[in-house]
Amino acid sequence: MAGSAKTAALRFLKLRPRSVSELKEKLEDKGFAAAEIETAVHDLTASGLLNDRAFTKAFINYRLARPFGFRRIILELKEKGIDGEIIGQAITEARENCSPENIALDLARRRWQRMPDIDAQKKKKRVLDFLLRRGFEADIAMKVIGELK
Repeated sequence: MAGSAKTAALRFLKLRPRSVSELKEKLEDKGFAAAEIETAVHDLTASGLLNDRAFTKAFINYRLARPFGFRRIILELKEKGIDGEIIGQAITEARENCSPENIALDLARRRWQRMPDIDAQKKKKRVLDFLLRRGFEADIAMKVIGELK
């Protein structure tokens, strides 16, 4: 039966990359026994098809391209069962390669332009709320709002 758990796991991974925790949860939901799940996960990890570090890097790059702030990305990774140490290392690398201030400013300017007939104070509040929902730190969001005109 371990082959069927592995087959199901491969089908899940074919749809999109997943963390180890996500894959285990999906297999449990399908009714596979814990021993079968562990065997399938071990085999996929050993073959390199299941890798939390690679998943985390790809996920961060995907979410930064959307764009989202690091706070939200970290929260989403924790929800996917990624270890805090892996998240910390990947976020540190990502922060070296991009500037959250520039990303937030670009996003805020685009949002600002979509509201031409609204009072400036209301627009600032809406853009600030939008940036915070997107996961940007409050100090970055406030700095960006101060630069909008």
